Amino acid sequence: MKNPFEKMPTILLADELIDKAFRRAEKAASAFNPRGSAVSKARQREELRVRTVSNVIRDNLRKILDRTPGASTLPPFYQELLDTLVDKKTFHKALASINWAIKTIRTLEERYVEKIRYSRDPKEIAQLRRQFYGRVASVIKDIADNLEYLNKARDVLKDMPVIDLSLPTIVIAGHPNVGKSTLLRKLTNAKPEVASYPFTTKGINVGQFEEHWMKYQVIDTPGLLDRPLSERNEIEKQAILALKHLGKLIIYIFDPSEYCGFPVEEQMHLFEEIYKEFGEFPFIVVLNKIDIADEEKIKKIEEFLRAKGIEPLKISAEKGIGIEKLKERVIEILKPDMEAIARSTGKIEGE
Repeated sequence: MKNPFEKMPTILLADELIDKAFRRAEKAASAFNPRGSAVSKARQREELRVRTVSNVIRDNLRKILDRTPGASTLPPFYQELLDTLVDKKTFHKALASINWAIKTIRTLEERYVEKIRYSRDPKEIAQLRRQFYGRVASVIKDIADNLEYLNKARDVLKDMPVIDLSLPTIVIAGHPNVGKSTLLRKLTNAKPEVASYPFTTKGINVGQFEEHWMKYQVIDTPGLLDRPLSERNEIEKQAILALKHLGKLIIYIFDPSEYCGFPVEEQMHLFEEIYKEFGEFPFIVVLNKIDIADEEKIKKIEEFLRAKGIEPLKISAEKGIGIEKLKERVIEILKPDMEAIARSTGKIEGE
């Protein structure tokens, strides 16, 4: 899986694009050696300038459209992120303006080439070419704000996280320092890759594990699901909502030892908010660091969870205690999803 915007090209601003086109046209004209009468030479040279300016600008603009995916073609996860980062409607409007400019300049090219071919006055021919230059420059100035917007959007979108959307994804949540990254390493038996993600300074940690020839993806989102949603601004909330399109299961971690720096009461409060926001997801709740935790704190969290009908698993990610049992629970919950994937890929015989 690749970032859908990684091929989005560098976008020239209006003045840069105009200058590039005009310089290319002058270079082509200076190297051109037409034959015939003075009028014929003037026609050929000015038509070359007009064609060159049109081609350079349209090629640069077309490259933007060809290498930039439309919002509607993206998976829901990336659509949500796109809307969060750069506003989907503004993005679509900017691309539409590029398409308008391409068509308009092509129309101007044909119109002025025709006028040049019918003119019999070298001075008029040169004047027509200058008119064309002016009209083209005006078109590009009209989309200047959109070019600048897309240029800035590209800098943001190229850092979108690269996550395999074809795999069932387990999202790990809980306060900082409760053992999320340690659990991720233990589950995946590998050093997780760090994928850039908006609104987090550390990026998403991504790991995978394989069981019965099927792959599972595990992610930790430091900075997102580790403090109350009530403390978030609207953009952060929308970034969190994008995770709903990504995850299939949430592992929520409590630290009853409180070595993470957060009392169990605060951990319960965060769990309430995450559980409510992601209520449609299956949850696996784990009590981590049980080898060093106070028994009273463990019981307090267990009573809190059992009142909600949740039976937590006790683990020590650092010591590897309970990891296999946790993995079995993950596989059991995701079994329907894995069977659906297996059927679609032909990995189940007879189906």
